[in-house]
Amino acid sequence: MVSGPLAARATRHLFLVIGALVMLFPFYWMASTSLKTLAEAIAFPPALVPASPRWENYVTAWTAAPFPRYFANTVFLAVTTTGLSMLFSSMAGFAFARVRFPGRGILFLMLIATLMVPFEVQLIPDFIIIRRLPLLGGNDIFGEGGSGLYDTYWAQILPWAASPFAVFLLRQFFLSIPRDFYEAAQLDGAGLSQFYWSIALPLARPALVTAGLFGFLGAWNSLLWPLIITSSPDIRPIQVGLATFSTEQGTQYHLLMAAATFAILPVVLLYFVAQRQFTEGIASSGIKG
Repeated sequence: MVSGPLAARATRHLFLVIGALVMLFPFYWMASTSLKTLAEAIAFPPALVPASPRWENYVTAWTAAPFPRYFANTVFLAVTTTGLSMLFSSMAGFAFARVRFPGRGILFLMLIATLMVPFEVQLIPDFIIIRRLPLLGGNDIFGEGGSGLYDTYWAQILPWAASPFAVFLLRQFFLSIPRDFYEAAQLDGAGLSQFYWSIALPLARPALVTAGLFGFLGAWNSLLWPLIITSSPDIRPIQVGLATFSTEQGTQYHLLMAAATFAILPVVLLYFVAQRQFTEGIASSGIKG
């Protein structure tokens, strides 16, 4: 009977394999269902493998709704939101880490406290703000008479143009940069802004990639906010488009899973490309799961 360190290692690996299978099974089920007929998709007991893979489900799902437009919208919204979030969050994180100003600690605590506020609580205030922005969308100086930024791309971007979590993540990283770097830059004549752009940001690349991945995932998977703040299908993202397959007559599960597969694929590929920087960013910022 095997005992000692070898048995402990084997047990640990067994649990890791089981955990990995549990995590991967939903993706397998999604891909498997996408290749079934509707009858197979709703059959009980369910079949793990489709009897005859129907690759045409992907073509049918792609053409059932304007998914090329939804896909392009999602890419634009996710990239723009991520870029703005990385810019503004890094600036705020650097300010909280290196700039001394009155009330810095209290402001940072207030920022962190917003992480505990559920997203659903913010929906109505955010909606009112977007609708009543002065001098936009036909509104007067008091925010009346028009629709503000309602039903626009900017309405889907601006609320997420900065992230409290990203600010926290980047602040933690900037705090880890030795102060000697800043003092050496000062001796060379570099000011605070030059130190931020030329030294701090390049060093913060792993943390920026991590914050960017979280922001990109949030923007890519956004459903409830675009559904509320838009009415034109031409500017809606792909997650809203998935609702096309759920109607009063029922849900076309095989086509829904096909659409979900090509909706999730870019995110999976992005993670595999940036996984090294992602783990470095988590480790270097001092955040552990």
